[in-house]
Amino acid sequence: MDTEEYAFTISEFGKRTTTTVRTLRFYEKLELLIPTKQNASGHKLYGFKELTKLQQIQSLKFLGYSLQEIKNLIDNDSDTSQQLEKSLPWQHALLTEKRDELNRSIEAVEHVQFLLKEGKPITWKVLSSLLFKMENEQDQLEWVKEYYPEDVAEQFVSLPKEQRAQMDIEMLDWLSTIKQLMRDGVSPHSPEAFEVAVKLSEIAMKHVGDKEELAKQMQKAQESMKADSVNFTFPTILTQEEEAFLEAIAKSIKALYGENVDQE
Repeated sequence: MDTEEYAFTISEFGKRTTTTVRTLRFYEKLELLIPTKQNASGHKLYGFKELTKLQQIQSLKFLGYSLQEIKNLIDNDSDTSQQLEKSLPWQHALLTEKRDELNRSIEAVEHVQFLLKEGKPITWKVLSSLLFKMENEQDQLEWVKEYYPEDVAEQFVSLPKEQRAQMDIEMLDWLSTIKQLMRDGVSPHSPEAFEVAVKLSEIAMKHVGDKEELAKQMQKAQESMKADSVNFTFPTILTQEEEAFLEAIAKSIKALYGENVDQE
């Protein structure tokens, strides 16, 4: 029997092709798949011509093309191989970017799950800071390179995954200590507060080779940033109150250090 004799209503065609009626109507609305025949009752009929086009649509969807891109490809009368040869490299690049983005998202989910499993408190502010750091790692590296030598900049972001996870644990433990000191009303001039500042420095410098050289570079970077009037800050795990408390500690240490220098 001639295949052209086969014709199905939209519901029958949908069942045979495992495609919903809603999807078929949407394709018709987009002028992607328009049945050309009707039965005596005026119902549109789908045959093997429509099946062939539906298979084209499904194949291109599998390759990640949007419906509009699919329409452009199908409506184009040029050679199929030429069309694909021209469009597939772009499609490959797009899918690769999506895959990399998805992998970063999976890594972020696993990292947060790890921290929660370790019993670390995750607030929305902490979560925003962690995710921003992971999502914009390359941008942050470029930003750091503007103010630090490349070899120094690499030390900020080139740590292995395990070491970065450990640093986050230590930072969250440090943050818990800050919160506890503030709840207890501890003075920023106290030895306990000074220990918090020292601990932060230890965490930041833990995986740095030449700590003295890094300190010099950080001082230069701070001067450059002031000269450039940089007013952008990355999301931080600290609240404004905690930042103020830490600044007060830093001022106390600086004042004490200055007095000791004068006495010497």
